[in-house]
Amino acid sequence: MDDSVYEERKTPGGYLVKVRLSKMTYVVFTDLGPEVPKGSKNNSIVVLVPKVGFFGEDFDLSHFHSGELSFVNVKAGKMVIPYQHGFSNEIKTIFLGTGSQSDALPVIIYHYRNKEELMYAWETGEQVQYLVVDEEIPRSDMVTFKIRYPSLNILVIKKKINTAATESQNSTGSTEDKGIVDYEKVRATDVTKNQNLNMFSENPVFLARIHLRTMELDKVKQLLLDFHLSSQDVSFIRTFLDVMIRNEYKNEELDAAKEKLKAMNEAFRLAVLILEFKVEEFERELDRIFSADISSMIYALLAKEQESATDIEKEIVLWEWKLRSKALMLISR
Repeated sequence: MDDSVYEERKTPGGYLVKVRLSKMTYVVFTDLGPEVPKGSKNNSIVVLVPKVGFFGEDFDLSHFHSGELSFVNVKAGKMVIPYQHGFSNEIKTIFLGTGSQSDALPVIIYHYRNKEELMYAWETGEQVQYLVVDEEIPRSDMVTFKIRYPSLNILVIKKKINTAATESQNSTGSTEDKGIVDYEKVRATDVTKNQNLNMFSENPVFLARIHLRTMELDKVKQLLLDFHLSSQDVSFIRTFLDVMIRNEYKNEELDAAKEKLKAMNEAFRLAVLILEFKVEEFERELDRIFSADISSMIYALLAKEQESATDIEKEIVLWEWKLRSKALMLISR
């Protein structure tokens, strides 16, 4: 494709969005000139057009042309992507943070009906950053996706949207489209019942408390991959896990989940060594045999850290650790 070919779109709010089609990047122009989105790496004005895949037969995305450039609304800095799910005619939405002031932005939507379609698309260069999956997808499939595609962000959605959250929003007199939940106006516990809150908050320690309170342990694991956690953040999360493992009030649900909580606590302990890059200590740990669950968490974190490493020596060490973690996964199965 000609490198000079662009698509321009004037938004209702008066912003000009210019998409470079050869690289699928865009720049937002305001009255003051090119916009630097909030949180932009190196203060760059150039943003990669996000690619979002929906996985499963039950999604209806007929309002999008799969694999083609589309524009969607942006509310409060979050891209609003509509979809239908299951047998309901209700329009639901997911939200993706943008850091932009624009009221409309480009996105590319894909629909994969089965695992074979997704893997074929990925191997042939159609690589999405976000994958929206049905809650009924087997956990083993999600682990497979995360191991095979460590940079993939997986969003798990429920078939039934939380009506209390929607009613809370409607009571404010908002004119927003049906099915769009205002995450600033509902309780966090309401939101976590039907959405991946990891995508909407900048406080991973807060999220960990919410997810642990509702015993959504997979979402706690996902924090390692959705955020650039500091070792202090991880240590704070471990204090919550320690309290739950001790279970001083003899809660039956905590007692049933004790081994899973212990495994997560151990994985987070190892994560601190990785984040602080304590080479000798972590290599001693690698000489032990981890469980498959711990190994998969560590492998995914190592892949993420390697991908963002700027020091070549550190990248090589992380790469070696990743290979050894993968070997441990195979041994402990």
